[in-house]
Amino acid sequence: MLACNHGGAALYSAAMSELITSISQAMTLATRLRSMSEKLKEGEFKRLLDALLLELAEVQLKLDEFMSEHVALKGQLQAQANPQGELCPRCGALGWKMTGSRPHKTPGVLVQTHSCAKCGLKEESLVKPK
Repeated sequence: MLACNHGGAALYSAAMSELITSISQAMTLATRLRSMSEKLKEGEFKRLLDALLLELAEVQLKLDEFMSEHVALKGQLQAQANPQGELCPRCGALGWKMTGSRPHKTPGVLVQTHSCAKCGLKEESLVKPK
């Protein structure tokens, strides 16, 4: 399960983590099959395998987009529930909020940005499945 570093709220379900793991394993298997097919020189097998790899890569990109949108929506809900934010780790004032998120270069990992409106502290953290 993924968890937000600030506030402790869970961001993803175990099912999402399992899906990400399954996609990563499928990509690994397809890559291994491609390297084996290069040795076999079987054109049709290689074309099908390349198509599979392309589809899996597209699914992985769409999943990363979905995860980013999910984190953003969760952040909006948390901001509405506590509009003043949390206590800033530097200045201690209310105002520490998640201000953005984006996919990391590692599939299934997100970069979350938190900032304080009072002192200007800005921090990025990685959120990934456990």
